[in-house]
Amino acid sequence: MESIEDIQHTSFVVVDVETTGLSPVNDRITEIAMVKVQNGKLVDEFTTLVNPLVPVPLEITRITGIDTLMVRSAPTAREVVPAIVEFLGDGIFVAHNAPFDWGFVTQTAERERNIHLENQTLCTVKLSRRLVPHLPSKSLGQVASALGIAIPARHRASGDAYATSLVLIKYLSYLEKRHHINTIPELLSFQNL
Repeated sequence: MESIEDIQHTSFVVVDVETTGLSPVNDRITEIAMVKVQNGKLVDEFTTLVNPLVPVPLEITRITGIDTLMVRSAPTAREVVPAIVEFLGDGIFVAHNAPFDWGFVTQTAERERNIHLENQTLCTVKLSRRLVPHLPSKSLGQVASALGIAIPARHRASGDAYATSLVLIKYLSYLEKRHHINTIPELLSFQNL
């Protein structure tokens, strides 16, 4: 009988957020994308612009292409949080530099809906440090390029989440074949070694 903790039977929810700045307390989400990965396949996706209710700084627009006009008619974080929570469910929260995205998602859920998220988190940057240590940078662009993954829209949530999903799938396959990692506890422990 397979364990509930078996990687093959676990939902991984790969998340990427675009924001008005770097502080999950003081800044706001402008876009979120979530891609569900199960058994090595992309099975579902959720993406939306988010009205941060504050102007989008020009330097952020230069990086992401997202400006105040684009998000003006988008749903607010308060409106989006229930969909985020439902899509995330009890899946493993995955992101490239997970503390950043996790910080924004958890702060937003707490602030807007008083919801405390407790999902386990997996960071593809941490995995990259272990699996591709020779790369001078562990940025998503560098890692994706090294793995032969094209990013359809860099610095947009859906493109970055999609690319991170493919990175995750490659890493999980490699970890199973080379390190015999088949369970969530083994995987979470490996990222922290």
